[in-house]
Amino acid sequence: MVEVYFQINDWVLSVDENKLYRQDREVSVEPRLINLLHFLAEHSGQVYCRDELIRYVWGGAIVTDQVVTQSVFELRKILRDGREENLHYVGTVPKRGYKLVAAVTPMTSEQFLQYRASCCSASLPAPTVPLKPESLVTEEELEVQEPIGFPAAPITRALYQKQKATRSHKPKRLLSAWRLGVINAIWIGILVAAIGIFTYQQSEVSIIQVIDTHLIEFEFQDDIRSLGRSYELADGFAQKLMSDMTQVSGYRVMLHKTAFKTGIVPGKTVLVRVDEDDGRAYLELEYRDNSSEKVLFSRQYALADKHLNSVLTQSSVDLMRVLNVANPEQRAVTMMAGVPKDPKALGLFIRANHYLNVSDAKQFQHGIDLLKEILKQEPNNAYVQSELLAAYYVGRALDDSSSLDQGALVNLSVALKQYLATSTGPIQPRIYEALALHETMQGDQEQAAAYLNQALQLRDSVLAYVIKGKHAELSGDVDSASEAYSEAFYIDTSVETYLLCENLIFYSNLKQIDYAMYRAVHPSVVRLI
Repeated sequence: MVEVYFQINDWVLSVDENKLYRQDREVSVEPRLINLLHFLAEHSGQVYCRDELIRYVWGGAIVTDQVVTQSVFELRKILRDGREENLHYVGTVPKRGYKLVAAVTPMTSEQFLQYRASCCSASLPAPTVPLKPESLVTEEELEVQEPIGFPAAPITRALYQKQKATRSHKPKRLLSAWRLGVINAIWIGILVAAIGIFTYQQSEVSIIQVIDTHLIEFEFQDDIRSLGRSYELADGFAQKLMSDMTQVSGYRVMLHKTAFKTGIVPGKTVLVRVDEDDGRAYLELEYRDNSSEKVLFSRQYALADKHLNSVLTQSSVDLMRVLNVANPEQRAVTMMAGVPKDPKALGLFIRANHYLNVSDAKQFQHGIDLLKEILKQEPNNAYVQSELLAAYYVGRALDDSSSLDQGALVNLSVALKQYLATSTGPIQPRIYEALALHETMQGDQEQAAAYLNQALQLRDSVLAYVIKGKHAELSGDVDSASEAYSEAFYIDTSVETYLLCENLIFYSNLKQIDYAMYRAVHPSVVRLI
């Protein structure tokens, strides 16, 4: 295998290792981002539109433009590495696409190994020049002898030259002994000071990461080479499983969209992957403990439309078991309440979960269309109705040029209220969240707060916390609004969540309300003092 390396500005890319190196930094990067950076590095300075990147990097798989946009966003954050300098790597060419604007130099394996060795090896002091015994130093050598090499050589050299210029008329041998004694004393002093500083610095503890054992990160992947629906299904399954776990366990959850280099590390990771083998599609579920770096559970489920309900139920049960949730089978019944019964409708519902969590207006509208298609088959499905009611308002927040069908909003809200009044079974939290959003938009904040409290008693969600933040703003409590928006951003650290906090219901100035979130999405912003 031919190993591929590139120097990209101050980073070194190792394609086969899926890693980036810079000075004493070593960052593991997802293969999709490595593949994107590899392609751009091979074609540095050339502009490629999203369709071309999908064709060349994703192998022509059926993925959305949002996948490319999100990948570029994540890649820029990784390359910037939290630095404030105005560093440029992946540039956007308006109406054309993206190109790599950094300086790119291919590297050989030998050059890469030399680079790694220079980064990892400690700096050694320059060798010292052995002194002759004073009795053997001639007068000529005394006049031309260079200063002795030392880490502080420029200082000693300047001192030596100054002494030479101001030399007295004392006998040269006595002057030489005095001069060497002073220089040696300075060297010893500098050496003692350096050892003291080094020892002090070594005694300081630098902690850059802490594992949060009560946090589960959900991550989805797909087989981009062969299965057209895999990305949508993987995301949809991950979203559903994540929302299930918030209802039945004491764990906090996070959706993996951004790679973090420092800070809090999730104690557990649930990887959801849709793959294809021998023409058959599979859902693969993997549960990993990040403290011990061990895979504690891994299972494949055969995917077919007629099996989607059982796969969704069984994967939820299996995940609850590994998390030691009591009565997983009984709780799974609650989790599946209201889920479309028709296999085809359920497949559309899972795919809609993906499209309703993107910021691209066209893709989001496709998710709304999928929900409408489901309601044609199951017109009285309250769960789907609640997703559609919330989606109408969220879509308007993402694209303020779109119009709202007030008649459809009223009909959906009336149907959901009737369902709550007559239902005797478990209620999906999304129903309460959708009604809380609707009543807030209608100006009935008291009724909205009642629905919101019922939703938060069942689970934490991005939408619930965004609505909570808006209520806090309406009450004039900016600090509580900031906390609520931070909770939403914590669950789903993405541009989509940021846009919801900023634009849902009414515009919020996040630069003033939650500067940390604003800075995370606008990393080039520098606070002026």
